[in-house]
Amino acid sequence: MRRPSFSFLMVAFFSLFIVACGGGATQQPTAPPVATQPQGVEETEPPATGGYQGGPVTDGGTIAGKITYSGAPVEPEVVEVDKDTEVCGTSLEVAKVQTDEAGGLANAVVRITDIASGKPLDSLGSEFVLDQMGCQYVPAVVIVPVGAALTVLNSDGILHNIHTTPFDNPPLNVAQPATQPEIMSDVFSIPEIIPVGCDVHKWMNAHIVVVDQPYAAVTGSDGSFALSDVPPGTYTVEIWHAELGTQTATVTVEAGVEATVEVDFP
Repeated sequence: MRRPSFSFLMVAFFSLFIVACGGGATQQPTAPPVATQPQGVEETEPPATGGYQGGPVTDGGTIAGKITYSGAPVEPEVVEVDKDTEVCGTSLEVAKVQTDEAGGLANAVVRITDIASGKPLDSLGSEFVLDQMGCQYVPAVVIVPVGAALTVLNSDGILHNIHTTPFDNPPLNVAQPATQPEIMSDVFSIPEIIPVGCDVHKWMNAHIVVVDQPYAAVTGSDGSFALSDVPPGTYTVEIWHAELGTQTATVTVEAGVEATVEVDFP
């Protein structure tokens, strides 16, 4: 009989040695490598998750003022109504820019854009409502905080279809007949401005402004607004209007003092 070769004996010996040292255990998989940002590509910030800190404000001031429009008059669009005339009428005036005799601009949103802490977010309220009255959305602009939902009413008693077109929040596209006078949106989680339309009545438009801090207000019919309980500091105030665009102003707030912001859209 042939003797095993020296090479065969050495291979067998080292195999037994490895099994004895390893105890027969299988090798554990290693963790995958951590992905790195490619060269030349900027790292982007994740979506905002609500870094604002709310709490009591004991030494706040107020930002108040008036937003005006001094440009050329914007005549209302006259819409000839071809359905639901018993509720909508035979024609409607849709005013995209609404001002009073002194130029006070209605439905502009005034908000602080760079505030990290202040009064609680729930100081904006707990119920947020958009109604459908006379085949128009009322109000034309509604502010809703993150973490809240919007109640949509149908006071007209006819078929409407609420249709939102957000970028980041869940959309709402649902028929609302007279038999369903109230519906609720999903909870909003990301700040953004969301257009609202009605697929039944094409002239109906509104905007939902989702905010993650409470220092936001919609101007009244005379263009006035007020933001209360603002901690002392210097802030950027943004003024947004659906038709006229955006402007900004810088304001310094002192404890117990009212700071004035007056911005004109030319």
